[in-house]
Amino acid sequence: MQPIIAELEQRMIDEPECPHCHSCLINRHGKSAAMQRYRCKNCTKTFNAVTKTPLARLQHKEKWLDYLQCLINGKVLRASATDCDINLKTSFRWRHRFLQLSATMKATLLEADETLFARSEKGNRTLERKPRKRGMKAKKRGRSKEDWVPVLTVRDRGKHTYEAIILSVSTEQLNKELEGKILKDSVLCTDGFRSYIKFAQGNDLIHKRLDVAAGVQVIEKVFHIQNVNAYHSRLKAWMDRFHGVATKYLENYLGWFRFLDTNENPNKNNLFKAQQHLAGT
Repeated sequence: MQPIIAELEQRMIDEPECPHCHSCLINRHGKSAAMQRYRCKNCTKTFNAVTKTPLARLQHKEKWLDYLQCLINGKVLRASATDCDINLKTSFRWRHRFLQLSATMKATLLEADETLFARSEKGNRTLERKPRKRGMKAKKRGRSKEDWVPVLTVRDRGKHTYEAIILSVSTEQLNKELEGKILKDSVLCTDGFRSYIKFAQGNDLIHKRLDVAAGVQVIEKVFHIQNVNAYHSRLKAWMDRFHGVATKYLENYLGWFRFLDTNENPNKNNLFKAQQHLAGT
């Protein structure tokens, strides 16, 4: 684990920045647990190289890489805890500290679609709805907010993927989630949902609208949403192994799969580098 710590500390030397106020005016401020600490001249707060990263305040540094390998292998909590010789609660905490990846779409040919996940209040002490019996599915179909959580996915042909949990597929929600993430004059391929029309017009996008219900799967032999739909199929199949994910943690699991699906040869180093850009959770 020392090479990773060394890389973070070198990054702080090369690009000094306070993780609290983002000022570059910082001073060395002694050491703690063999790590250099710093003090910000602007906000006066102290920090080290892992402050506000997924690694902040985590113990057992020597086991982090082994646990990252368990994530890459898609192992469940209990198996990861056994392999790394850590407590099950620690395994749970580490998983959610190491997840949640971000993405920015910078391609010019994009596909967008949404998929639904059953709303789950697993782990909550109080439920906002009547509990379902084990094995029962949501009663309502369609887009019932009570039973389903919509996930918007935008994906280019280079496997770059952006996902967001949304309240509904409205123009307002699309603008909120995708602002600054799509280049102007990009081609956006979607299904027939009307909100995409206004979104594309308001953001100077070329919109290719596929009326899938009428059997229109491809336009001009190039424009389709088969890529994003295939991604959703793989995502759902991968999620089945967890037998239901709490909605409050859904974004983290989306990030986990997004990393695995995007990297043809996932390894501990490129997973860690992706995590370096995350805020602490």
